[in-house]
Amino acid sequence: MNCSVDPQWMSVRWRVSSAIVFLAIFSSVAGCSLGVMAGRAIFGDPKQLSEFHTRTGIDLTKSEKKVLIVVRTPQAIEGDMPSLDVDLIDTISRRMKLHGVQVVDPDLVAKWIDQNGGRFDHPSELAREFDTHYIAVIDVDTFSLHDANSPNLFHGTAVGQMQVFEVQEVAGSKEALQVFGGNFRNSYPPHGPVPVDSLSTKMFQKRFVDNLSDRIGSRFYDYRLGDEM
Repeated sequence: MNCSVDPQWMSVRWRVSSAIVFLAIFSSVAGCSLGVMAGRAIFGDPKQLSEFHTRTGIDLTKSEKKVLIVVRTPQAIEGDMPSLDVDLIDTISRRMKLHGVQVVDPDLVAKWIDQNGGRFDHPSELAREFDTHYIAVIDVDTFSLHDANSPNLFHGTAVGQMQVFEVQEVAGSKEALQVFGGNFRNSYPPHGPVPVDSLSTKMFQKRFVDNLSDRIGSRFYDYRLGDEM
């Protein structure tokens, strides 16, 4: 029995192995971009679990559970942008709905808040008024459109906190019990300020609200990493 190995076949195997090693080293040196591109071509962009999904174990896009979004802004902001809270409630809710999350009608939420003097003491008040499973209370502490060092530049900044409550039946009454919370800080545009004469204040504010709504909304639905690029 002849057990010799064809030298030509060994040469081919050596060249293939060398190529694989070279590609692995090259992708590592190049910041893994080659490996990432190959992985995306084969498997698609990986999904990033939302903060809500991670904290509760629930994928809202595959659940019948409904979320109510409410935004509170300080009076200092309301003087310059009186509809900011309503705009954010509407835009965040619609972003989430677009991604498959069931939300309470933002118009009904805004109407209820207006009828109650624009304030509420505790989200349990909302829990008893609306048919919802979760309530997200977003408190905006600061919201500015201009660069801190130059009024001639647009550079949006928003800072605040978000608390998420689950609606539960407690002693025969609906109560909102906090399940998690966290801070947020968002700057727009991410690459830096833009001149104020490049677009109107109204248009920049709309784009900033859209960007902030995307960032906050993505805490409730899983998204692909490529969507954040």
